Amino acid sequence: MAKDEDGSDDAVSALEALGDKEHQEALVLYRESTDTLRFVKNHQWNTVGATLLCFLGICVIAWMAKANDALVAKLMGITIILSCSVIFTLLLYQFWTHNEMSKIDAIDARLSPFFNRIRRKKSRREGDIHRYLILTFMVFTVILGAVVVHLALDRIASF
Repeated sequence: MAKDEDGSDDAVSALEALGDKEHQEALVLYRESTDTLRFVKNHQWNTVGATLLCFLGICVIAWMAKANDALVAKLMGITIILSCSVIFTLLLYQFWTHNEMSKIDAIDARLSPFFNRIRRKKSRREGDIHRYLILTFMVFTVILGAVVVHLALDRIASF
């Protein structure tokens, strides 16, 4: 972006000043979006954790039932369906995060240059890289958990 003589961005200095009512509305919407982001991120981690607990439960059920090959096959099918569902859910959460970030960016464009300078301390690209690395880690955690369940079920069935 080009800089004005005073060092502020053209886009920021060209914006109309928000009235008191619009400013309050923008702050409410901004707060709502940031709260939603925290909610979504928390749900992403809770989803991964709950999935791993389900995987543990599947292994415990197989061990307590002294699972045969037929039961192991059914439990493995459940594990695969659960893994695919969780990965799909994690992706949906990521899209939800993207939408909330877009709303925040739209609100951000109407707030003060000071607010914008502080918010730009971490670039949007850097934030996106972090989000997608964490998403990749979550997906691989679910996949690794499913692999461990498969190995455990094979071992339980062989007893």
